Amino acid sequence: MPDPGPPRKLRWAGLWAPFLIAGLLVAGWSAGWIYAARQVEARLERGVAELRASGTEVAWSSKRLSGYPFRLNLALSELRVAGGDWVLSTPDLEAQAFLHAPRNWLVATPAGLVVTRPEGGGLEVRGRRILASFALAAGGMPRVSVEGLGLTFRPAPGARPFALAGAERLELHLRPGPDDQAAVFLRLEGGAPEPGRLLADLGGGAPVSGQLEAIADRASLLGQPTPLRAWSAAGGRLELRQAGLTTGETRLAVTSPGLVASPDGRLTGPLTLRTSGPPKVLRVLLKHGLISPGEAAGGLAGAVLNRQSADDTQIDVELSAGRARWVRPR
Repeated sequence: MPDPGPPRKLRWAGLWAPFLIAGLLVAGWSAGWIYAARQVEARLERGVAELRASGTEVAWSSKRLSGYPFRLNLALSELRVAGGDWVLSTPDLEAQAFLHAPRNWLVATPAGLVVTRPEGGGLEVRGRRILASFALAAGGMPRVSVEGLGLTFRPAPGARPFALAGAERLELHLRPGPDDQAAVFLRLEGGAPEPGRLLADLGGGAPVSGQLEAIADRASLLGQPTPLRAWSAAGGRLELRQAGLTTGETRLAVTSPGLVASPDGRLTGPLTLRTSGPPKVLRVLLKHGLISPGEAAGGLAGAVLNRQSADDTQIDVELSAGRARWVRPR
Protein backbone atom coordinates (compact mmCIF):
# COMPACT_ATOMS: atom_id res chain seq x y z
CA MET A 1 0.00 0.00 0.00
CA PRO A 2 1.25 3.52 -0.71
CA ASP A 3 2.61 5.60 2.17
CA PRO A 4 0.14 8.18 3.55
CA GLY A 5 0.81 11.80 2.61
CA PRO A 6 2.08 14.33 5.11
CA PRO A 7 -0.59 15.93 7.40
CA ARG A 8 -2.07 19.15 6.11
CA LYS A 9 -1.21 22.33 7.92
CA LEU A 10 -4.06 24.49 9.27
CA ARG A 11 -4.66 27.46 7.08
CA TRP A 12 -4.22 30.95 8.49
CA ALA A 13 -7.85 31.90 7.88
CA GLY A 14 -9.21 28.88 9.73
CA LEU A 15 -6.96 29.56 12.70
CA TRP A 16 -7.83 33.24 13.15
CA ALA A 17 -11.45 33.30 11.90
CA PRO A 18 -13.08 32.80 15.37
CA PHE A 19 -11.00 35.65 16.82
CA LEU A 20 -11.90 37.92 13.90
CA ILE A 21 -15.60 37.16 14.28
CA ALA A 22 -15.43 37.79 18.03
CA GLY A 23 -13.61 41.08 17.43
CA LEU A 24 -16.22 42.20 14.93
CA LEU A 25 -19.02 41.35 17.36
CA VAL A 26 -17.33 43.31 20.17
CA ALA A 27 -16.74 46.27 17.86
CA GLY A 28 -20.35 46.21 16.66
CA TRP A 29 -21.72 45.95 20.22
CA SER A 30 -19.43 48.78 21.35
CA ALA A 31 -20.58 50.96 18.47
CA GLY A 32 -24.21 50.20 19.37
CA TRP A 33 -23.60 51.12 23.02
CA ILE A 34 -21.92 54.40 22.04
CA TYR A 35 -24.82 55.22 19.71
CA ALA A 36 -27.40 54.46 22.45
CA ALA A 37 -25.45 56.57 24.95
CA ARG A 38 -25.38 59.50 22.55
CA GLN A 39 -29.12 59.11 21.99
CA VAL A 40 -29.69 59.26 25.74
CA GLU A 41 -27.64 62.45 25.99
CA ALA A 42 -29.51 63.96 23.03
CA ARG A 43 -32.91 63.14 24.53
CA LEU A 44 -31.79 64.54 27.88
CA GLU A 45 -30.67 67.79 26.27
CA ARG A 46 -33.91 68.11 24.29
CA GLY A 47 -36.01 67.46 27.37
CA VAL A 48 -34.09 70.00 29.45
CA ALA A 49 -34.36 72.57 26.66
CA GLU A 50 -38.14 72.08 26.50
CA LEU A 51 -38.45 72.42 30.28
CA ARG A 52 -36.39 75.59 30.32
CA ALA A 53 -38.41 77.03 27.45
CA SER A 54 -41.58 76.49 29.51
CA GLY A 55 -40.10 78.28 32.52
CA THR A 56 -38.79 75.32 34.52
CA GLU A 57 -35.25 75.61 35.84
CA VAL A 58 -33.11 72.46 35.55
CA ALA A 59 -29.48 72.36 36.68
CA TRP A 60 -26.85 69.92 37.95
CA SER A 61 -23.19 70.17 38.89
CA SER A 62 -21.90 67.06 37.06
CA LYS A 63 -23.15 64.33 34.73
CA ARG A 64 -21.73 60.86 34.12
CA LEU A 65 -22.87 58.20 31.64
CA SER A 66 -21.57 54.65 32.09
CA GLY A 67 -22.75 51.04 32.18
CA TYR A 68 -20.92 49.45 29.24
CA PRO A 69 -21.52 46.82 27.92
CA PHE A 70 -25.11 45.91 28.87
CA ARG A 71 -26.52 48.93 30.70
CA LEU A 72 -26.98 52.66 30.38
CA ASN A 73 -26.26 54.36 33.71
CA LEU A 74 -26.86 58.08 34.09
CA ALA A 75 -25.69 59.85 37.26
CA LEU A 76 -26.47 63.50 38.04
CA SER A 77 -24.97 65.31 41.02
CA GLU A 78 -26.60 68.25 42.81
CA LEU A 79 -29.72 68.11 40.67
CA ARG A 80 -32.22 70.96 41.09
CA VAL A 81 -35.57 71.28 39.31
CA ALA A 82 -37.68 74.39 39.97
CA GLY A 83 -41.09 74.79 38.37
CA GLY A 84 -43.36 77.59 39.51
CA ASP A 85 -43.30 77.65 43.32
CA TRP A 86 -42.18 74.03 43.64
CA VAL A 87 -38.52 73.03 43.88
CA LEU A 88 -37.09 69.51 43.94
CA SER A 89 -33.41 68.91 44.69
CA THR A 90 -31.25 65.88 45.42
CA PRO A 91 -27.49 65.52 45.92
CA ASP A 92 -27.35 62.32 43.88
CA LEU A 93 -29.71 60.91 41.25
CA GLU A 94 -29.00 57.58 39.57
CA ALA A 95 -30.90 56.30 36.52
CA GLN A 96 -30.44 52.96 34.78
CA ALA A 97 -31.79 51.25 31.67
CA PHE A 98 -30.80 48.07 29.85
CA LEU A 99 -29.27 48.49 26.42
CA HIS A 100 -32.00 46.35 24.83
CA ALA A 101 -34.75 48.49 26.47
CA PRO A 102 -33.54 52.11 26.40
CA ARG A 103 -37.04 53.52 27.04
CA ASN A 104 -37.56 51.78 30.40
CA TRP A 105 -35.70 53.56 33.18
CA LEU A 106 -35.27 52.95 36.89
CA VAL A 107 -34.42 56.04 38.96
CA ALA A 108 -33.13 56.15 42.54
CA THR A 109 -32.09 58.85 45.00
CA PRO A 110 -29.84 57.08 47.55
CA ALA A 111 -29.31 60.24 49.60
CA GLY A 112 -32.98 61.24 49.56
CA LEU A 113 -34.39 64.49 48.25
CA VAL A 114 -35.71 67.88 49.36
CA VAL A 115 -39.09 69.21 48.20
CA THR A 116 -39.73 72.92 48.63
CA ARG A 117 -43.47 73.56 48.92
CA PRO A 118 -45.08 76.83 47.76
CA GLU A 119 -46.47 77.68 51.19
CA GLY A 120 -44.93 75.10 53.48
CA GLY A 121 -41.21 75.52 52.78
CA GLY A 122 -38.58 72.80 52.50
CA LEU A 123 -39.28 69.16 53.33
CA GLU A 124 -36.47 66.59 53.49
CA VAL A 125 -37.49 63.08 52.44
CA ARG A 126 -35.28 60.09 53.23
CA GLY A 127 -35.88 56.35 53.22
CA ARG A 128 -34.46 52.85 52.99
CA ARG A 129 -35.47 52.90 49.36
CA ILE A 130 -36.82 55.62 47.08
CA LEU A 131 -37.31 54.35 43.53
CA ALA A 132 -39.20 55.46 40.43
CA SER A 133 -39.69 53.67 37.13
CA PHE A 134 -40.55 55.31 33.81
CA ALA A 135 -41.69 53.44 30.72
CA LEU A 136 -41.41 56.03 27.96
CA ALA A 137 -43.81 55.75 25.03
CA ALA A 138 -43.23 57.39 21.67
CA GLY A 139 -45.56 60.37 21.44
CA GLY A 140 -47.52 59.50 24.58
CA MET A 141 -47.49 59.72 28.35
CA PRO A 142 -45.04 57.51 30.23
CA ARG A 143 -46.08 54.82 32.67
CA VAL A 144 -44.82 56.02 36.03
CA SER A 145 -44.42 54.18 39.34
CA VAL A 146 -42.89 55.63 42.50
CA GLU A 147 -42.18 53.61 45.64
CA GLY A 148 -40.76 54.66 48.99
CA LEU A 149 -39.97 52.32 51.90
CA GLY A 150 -39.12 53.35 55.44
CA LEU A 151 -39.67 57.02 54.71
CA THR A 152 -39.06 59.92 57.05
CA PHE A 153 -40.27 63.48 56.50
CA ARG A 154 -38.41 66.34 58.20
CA PRO A 155 -39.34 69.98 57.56
CA ALA A 156 -36.51 72.44 57.10
CA PRO A 157 -35.89 74.98 59.90
CA GLY A 158 -38.72 77.50 59.87
CA ALA A 159 -40.83 75.43 57.43
CA ARG A 160 -44.39 74.36 58.04
CA PRO A 161 -44.78 70.89 59.62
CA PHE A 162 -45.84 68.06 57.33
CA ALA A 163 -48.88 65.85 57.97
CA LEU A 164 -46.70 62.75 58.38
CA ALA A 165 -43.46 62.18 60.24
CA GLY A 166 -42.82 58.93 58.38
CA ALA A 167 -44.34 56.03 56.46
CA GLU A 168 -43.51 52.36 56.05
CA ARG A 169 -44.62 52.35 52.42
CA LEU A 170 -45.83 54.96 49.95
CA GLU A 171 -46.70 54.12 46.35
CA LEU A 172 -47.84 56.23 43.41
CA HIS A 173 -48.73 54.84 40.00
CA LEU A 174 -49.76 56.72 36.84
CA ARG A 175 -51.17 54.70 33.94
CA PRO A 176 -52.11 56.43 30.67
CA GLY A 177 -55.40 55.51 29.03
CA PRO A 178 -57.46 56.41 25.97
CA ASP A 179 -58.89 59.86 25.20
CA ASP A 180 -56.00 61.64 26.96
CA GLN A 181 -56.97 60.20 30.33
CA ALA A 182 -54.82 58.59 33.01
CA ALA A 183 -55.50 56.44 36.04
CA VAL A 184 -53.90 57.55 39.30
CA PHE A 185 -53.30 55.11 42.17
CA LEU A 186 -51.93 56.13 45.57
CA ARG A 187 -51.37 53.85 48.55
CA LEU A 188 -50.07 54.63 52.05
CA GLU A 189 -49.15 52.01 54.68
CA GLY A 190 -47.90 52.52 58.19
CA GLY A 191 -48.02 56.30 58.15
CA ALA A 192 -46.78 57.98 61.34
CA PRO A 193 -48.78 61.21 61.82
CA GLU A 194 -47.00 64.34 62.95
CA PRO A 195 -48.19 65.23 66.50
CA GLY A 196 -50.65 68.10 66.54
CA ARG A 197 -51.50 67.82 62.85
CA LEU A 198 -54.81 66.82 61.26
CA LEU A 199 -54.14 63.10 60.88
CA ALA A 200 -52.83 62.78 64.43
CA ASP A 201 -55.98 64.39 65.82
CA LEU A 202 -58.27 62.21 63.71
CA GLY A 203 -56.80 58.94 64.94
CA GLY A 204 -55.35 59.89 68.30
CA GLY A 205 -51.81 59.38 66.99
CA ALA A 206 -52.51 55.90 65.59
CA PRO A 207 -50.83 54.75 62.35
CA VAL A 208 -52.46 55.91 59.11
CA SER A 209 -53.23 53.85 56.04
CA GLY A 210 -55.10 54.87 52.93
CA GLN A 211 -55.51 54.55 49.21
CA LEU A 212 -56.79 56.64 46.31
CA GLU A 213 -58.05 55.74 42.84
CA ALA A 214 -58.79 58.57 40.41
CA ILE A 215 -59.15 59.36 36.71
CA ALA A 216 -57.50 62.52 35.35
CA ASP A 217 -58.62 64.22 32.13
CA ARG A 218 -56.14 66.05 29.87
CA ALA A 219 -53.49 63.85 31.42
CA SER A 220 -50.87 64.76 28.83
CA LEU A 221 -50.63 68.21 30.43
CA LEU A 222 -49.87 66.65 33.81
CA GLY A 223 -46.70 65.18 32.37
CA GLN A 224 -45.47 68.68 31.56
CA PRO A 225 -44.52 71.58 33.86
CA THR A 226 -48.04 73.00 33.56
CA PRO A 227 -49.64 74.82 36.53
CA LEU A 228 -52.82 73.22 37.83
CA ARG A 229 -54.86 76.29 36.90
CA ALA A 230 -53.69 76.02 33.27
CA TRP A 231 -54.47 72.30 33.28
CA SER A 232 -57.98 73.02 34.56
CA ALA A 233 -58.51 75.86 32.05
CA ALA A 234 -57.68 73.40 29.27
CA GLY A 235 -60.41 71.01 30.44
CA GLY A 236 -58.51 69.14 33.13
CA ARG A 237 -60.61 67.39 35.75
CA LEU A 238 -59.93 64.82 38.48
CA GLU A 239 -62.59 62.24 39.24
CA LEU A 240 -62.19 60.51 42.60
CA ARG A 241 -63.44 56.98 42.05
CA GLN A 242 -62.44 55.80 45.51
CA ALA A 243 -60.40 57.33 48.32
CA GLY A 244 -60.18 55.94 51.81
CA LEU A 245 -58.32 56.68 55.03
CA THR A 246 -58.11 54.66 58.24
CA THR A 247 -56.47 55.83 61.46
CA GLY A 248 -57.36 54.49 64.90
CA GLU A 249 -61.14 54.12 65.09
CA THR A 250 -61.74 56.75 62.40
CA ARG A 251 -62.55 55.62 58.87
CA LEU A 252 -63.07 58.04 56.00
CA ALA A 253 -64.14 57.44 52.42
CA VAL A 254 -64.27 60.24 49.84
CA THR A 255 -65.62 60.35 46.28
CA SER A 256 -66.07 63.20 43.82
CA PRO A 257 -67.55 63.41 40.30
CA GLY A 258 -64.92 65.98 39.36
CA LEU A 259 -62.41 68.33 40.96
CA VAL A 260 -60.89 71.28 39.08
CA ALA A 261 -58.25 73.85 39.95
CA SER A 262 -59.12 77.40 40.99
CA PRO A 263 -57.09 80.43 39.82
CA ASP A 264 -54.91 80.10 42.93
CA GLY A 265 -54.05 76.50 41.98
CA ARG A 266 -56.13 74.75 44.66
CA LEU A 267 -58.52 71.92 43.91
CA THR A 268 -62.21 72.81 44.14
CA GLY A 269 -65.41 70.88 43.65
CA PRO A 270 -67.99 68.65 45.33
CA LEU A 271 -67.00 65.88 47.72
CA THR A 272 -69.05 63.12 49.31
CA LEU A 273 -67.60 62.12 52.66
CA ARG A 274 -68.52 58.91 54.44
CA THR A 275 -67.23 58.60 57.98
CA SER A 276 -67.56 56.36 61.00
CA GLY A 277 -67.56 59.23 63.51
CA PRO A 278 -68.91 62.53 62.16
CA PRO A 279 -68.85 64.55 65.42
CA LYS A 280 -65.15 63.86 65.96
CA VAL A 281 -64.26 64.41 62.30
CA LEU A 282 -66.10 67.74 62.16
CA ARG A 283 -64.54 68.85 65.45
CA VAL A 284 -61.05 68.12 64.10
CA LEU A 285 -61.79 69.92 60.81
CA LEU A 286 -63.03 72.92 62.80
CA LYS A 287 -59.92 72.90 65.00
CA HIS A 288 -57.62 73.05 61.97
CA GLY A 289 -59.59 75.83 60.29
CA LEU A 290 -60.89 73.76 57.39
CA ILE A 291 -64.52 74.58 58.21
CA SER A 292 -66.25 77.37 60.15
CA PRO A 293 -68.35 76.81 63.28
CA GLY A 294 -71.54 77.30 61.27
CA GLU A 295 -70.40 74.79 58.67
CA ALA A 296 -69.49 72.33 61.41
CA ALA A 297 -72.99 72.60 62.86
CA GLY A 298 -74.55 72.27 59.42
CA GLY A 299 -72.35 69.28 58.63
CA LEU A 300 -73.41 67.59 61.86
CA ALA A 301 -77.06 68.22 60.99
CA GLY A 302 -76.47 66.83 57.52
CA ALA A 303 -74.78 63.79 59.00
CA VAL A 304 -77.84 63.10 61.16
CA LEU A 305 -80.15 63.45 58.15
CA ASN A 306 -77.98 61.26 55.92
CA ARG A 307 -77.09 58.63 58.50
CA GLN A 308 -76.89 55.27 56.75
CA SER A 309 -76.14 53.09 59.78
CA ALA A 310 -74.48 53.22 63.17
CA ASP A 311 -71.07 53.04 61.49
CA ASP A 312 -71.69 54.84 58.19
CA THR A 313 -72.64 58.50 57.80
CA GLN A 314 -72.61 60.62 54.63
CA ILE A 315 -71.72 64.32 54.53
CA ASP A 316 -71.80 66.33 51.29
CA VAL A 317 -69.32 69.21 51.17
CA GLU A 318 -67.95 71.68 48.64
CA LEU A 319 -64.17 72.11 48.55
CA SER A 320 -63.07 75.68 47.81
CA ALA A 321 -59.99 77.79 48.64
CA GLY A 322 -58.61 75.10 50.92
CA ARG A 323 -61.82 74.93 52.98
CA ALA A 324 -64.74 72.51 53.09
CA ARG A 325 -68.29 73.92 53.06
CA TRP A 326 -71.29 71.82 54.02
CA VAL A 327 -73.87 71.43 51.25
CA ARG A 328 -77.47 71.31 52.40
CA PRO A 329 -79.33 68.22 51.22
CA ARG A 330 -82.11 68.88 48.73
